[in-house]
Amino acid sequence: MTKALALTLLFLMLAIVQTSFFSSLPGILAYAPLVIAAGIYLRQHVQEPSGAFWIVAFGLFLDMLAIPSFPLETFSYGAAAIAVSLTSQHVFSNRSWYGLIACGGSAIVAMNVTRAIILGIVALRHPERVSWPAFGETLLWNLILLFVFLVIFFAFAGQIRSFLKTTFMISKDRDTL
Repeated sequence: MTKALALTLLFLMLAIVQTSFFSSLPGILAYAPLVIAAGIYLRQHVQEPSGAFWIVAFGLFLDMLAIPSFPLETFSYGAAAIAVSLTSQHVFSNRSWYGLIACGGSAIVAMNVTRAIILGIVALRHPERVSWPAFGETLLWNLILLFVFLVIFFAFAGQIRSFLKTTFMISKDRDTL
């Protein structure tokens, strides 16, 4: 119960920071994917299954508050969560920086392919509502900023793991570093 409550509170804090603080920053910083980066880090590097849930929950959070940049974000973030879960379990090692970056890349590709499909369906009916250059720019900056966050998380892996252990978010006997 304590672990679930702590993970939920941390998720809500990160979601609020991303949607209120980062989205109000000028320029490319508004594209910062903090929650998906944290979810990928939890699922891939810490091997905490709730990391994938964070990714889906953030899509639902955006859709419920009606603040998404794209329509039906729950589906896009769901595709990213599936990609993270599958690649972290079956493809990439949780001990390497490359595994973390590759898992993040697979998640962002899955998310944006799903977004492109949804936008393509919208464009069939309302082509004036879809801006493909804006989609491409968003994809580029999401990818770059996701990798920046993942590099930062990997650089502070020991401190993050210590924080997660002291707040009961991961067990003290699980040590994968």
